[in-house]
Amino acid sequence: MDDAILVSEMLGDGLERLTLNRPNRLNALNQPMAEALLAHFESRRRDENTRVIVIRGAGRAFSSGADLKAMGQPDALRDGPRGDWVLRDLMKAMRACPQPLIALVKGPAAGGGLTLALACDVIVAGESAAFHSAFINIGLSGAELGVSWRLQRTIGVSRAREMLLTGRPINAVDALRLGLVSATVPDDDLDAHGLALAADMLKARPDALRLSKRSFDATLDAVSLDTAMEIEERAQMLMIARRGAG
Repeated sequence: MDDAILVSEMLGDGLERLTLNRPNRLNALNQPMAEALLAHFESRRRDENTRVIVIRGAGRAFSSGADLKAMGQPDALRDGPRGDWVLRDLMKAMRACPQPLIALVKGPAAGGGLTLALACDVIVAGESAAFHSAFINIGLSGAELGVSWRLQRTIGVSRAREMLLTGRPINAVDALRLGLVSATVPDDDLDAHGLALAADMLKARPDALRLSKRSFDATLDAVSLDTAMEIEERAQMLMIARRGAG
């Protein structure tokens, strides 16, 4: 579990870098990685020393989503027909931790990888980045874990639903145009850009960062994320059950 993610302090002053560390599987999510991420973000909820967290993927991808090749293996994700237990708690833990989260995305951010990126406060895309939900392409409901809640608020109802209903990816250029990401940079410059962004955030007082993040989420929650996840989870459970029966 410890190897599924790598955590390091980069600049002092409370900056942390978290790396998804399964590059041979495009950082696909399995149970050890999901549990490691959940434990990490839950531990940060009352951590006053860590002030900004940068999240990246090892190798050439951010995360390709659930590790489908692990199905039937001991380390396969156990979320599924009975509901999203670990991953749902992970999304909540990421939003509940007081630190601003910066996602540095290169290559695919697909399925569960997209949900991780969308759970962050700021997303920066490398030129190779590709964002896609992937759920509907494998016979499931078009969104889960809050994806529809975030996308419809970020890129608009029509474009979000097109993406979720077709499974078509959004490349880095379109992601910037639509407001899904704050910037697009060459892949080789992604880490430096993220560190510079974090350094600017660290100029603020610690309580200013914490209260700002809480205020942003409160004003965004006209319809709550919990409600969105309840709706999405029921549809996904039904589709998984039907897929297994068919």
